[in-house]
Amino acid sequence: MSVVERAVLVTGSGSGIGAAIVRRLAKPGVGILVHALANRAGCERVAAEARAAGAATAIELGDLSQPGVGAALVVATAKAFGRLDVLVANAGFPDKRNIGQLDRAGLDYIYAAILGGFFDMVTAARPHLERARDGRVIAISTHNAHVFRADYPAYPGSGGVKHGLETMTRAVAAQFAPHGITANAVAPGLIRKDAQTDQFYTAAQWQALADKVPLRRLGEPDEVAALVQFLVSKDAGYITGQVIHINGGLV
Repeated sequence: MSVVERAVLVTGSGSGIGAAIVRRLAKPGVGILVHALANRAGCERVAAEARAAGAATAIELGDLSQPGVGAALVVATAKAFGRLDVLVANAGFPDKRNIGQLDRAGLDYIYAAILGGFFDMVTAARPHLERARDGRVIAISTHNAHVFRADYPAYPGSGGVKHGLETMTRAVAAQFAPHGITANAVAPGLIRKDAQTDQFYTAAQWQALADKVPLRRLGEPDEVAALVQFLVSKDAGYITGQVIHINGGLV
């Protein structure tokens, strides 16, 4: 295995946006830990693509809602590659349940998996990022934390928690800045799902939602990944504490 000059942890990367991020970042000299809740087959496919591009890879499964799992992913990345330079917190899920449908247990799980998992990871990653030359933290949020319209579905649980994720990311940016570490959130709009995981809406429902987007189409996972690729690059070294929207103009 070639020497790893930059190590990356991408959560929720067995499919969708996370997988696209791995593909974008994979190249010789990069080590990437591919993670999913339980989708080992997806992780294996993504890791094989990354290796074909010259990257070194490792795979870990785990439920980020559980205490210790986020920190364990950081430890596994550092153990596999000898370092951790970039944390991409992509793992998450939309929850369509409205107030009156969503119960407290459901809200607690969303909070633990998305915000609690991020907190655990960024806490464990801090000493590694401080040693990195260009430390980066990227949190993947959602347009559901910002779009509130009568003709558009509301996501009070997952959208609310993702808004908290953005706030914590900005706090991380301020706290970690003296060490040259940047932290930003990316808020994707309606993004096309992988065929094997597209069970959230029917084709007609997807089209009806896409019609509400000013650009009149769904975004592609690789378009989000391209933004993340820029934010983790040296060229983005003066961008921190931002929430960057990539949503086709949806407001």
